[in-house]
Amino acid sequence: MIAEAAEAARPFKSNKKRLTYDDYVRLTPPDSGNYELHDGQIIQMASPTPLHQDIAGELYSLLKDFEKANSLGKVYIAPLDTLFDKFNTFQPDVLFISKERMGIIGEKKIEAAPDLVVEVLSGSNTNKEMLHKKHTYEAFGVREYWLINLKKETVTQYILVEEEFESKRYTFDDTIDAVALPGFQFCLRNVLA
Repeated sequence: MIAEAAEAARPFKSNKKRLTYDDYVRLTPPDSGNYELHDGQIIQMASPTPLHQDIAGELYSLLKDFEKANSLGKVYIAPLDTLFDKFNTFQPDVLFISKERMGIIGEKKIEAAPDLVVEVLSGSNTNKEMLHKKHTYEAFGVREYWLINLKKETVTQYILVEEEFESKRYTFDDTIDAVALPGFQFCLRNVLA
């Protein structure tokens, strides 16, 4: 009985090989935005919906205009590999890198955590996937993370405070003040109008 309990208490160890960024590049189609690397496993992402693309595109345009007017850094839209470590490469919907951190912009990928990440949830996103991303963003120092839930019409804003995320939840009708881009505000309902 004790031996059975000890066996049951052992952590499960997968026989799957933990892939690296080099494996990811070798195994996925070039220039495809439909894959990410999560803790050494290649994940195929579903194509986004038109509403998803509307929101991501509009936020990108607003952020890009604001960034250009204020010379704050660079704003990018997916697909663009964002490497956190050799086992985790994501393609955030929108991301911002401050002028002080432009050195993380590589020839083919972003080579460290951006200052701001925007993720628009799709029907295919799982809780496990999004929790993994949140923990990765937090652990690698993303200063601000917006998680947009289309079904619930909410935006959760995560702000890094003393190496941990603090969160605030907003509706699409609320005005949100960005931390990573001081002075930038948006109301998602107005973005969609």
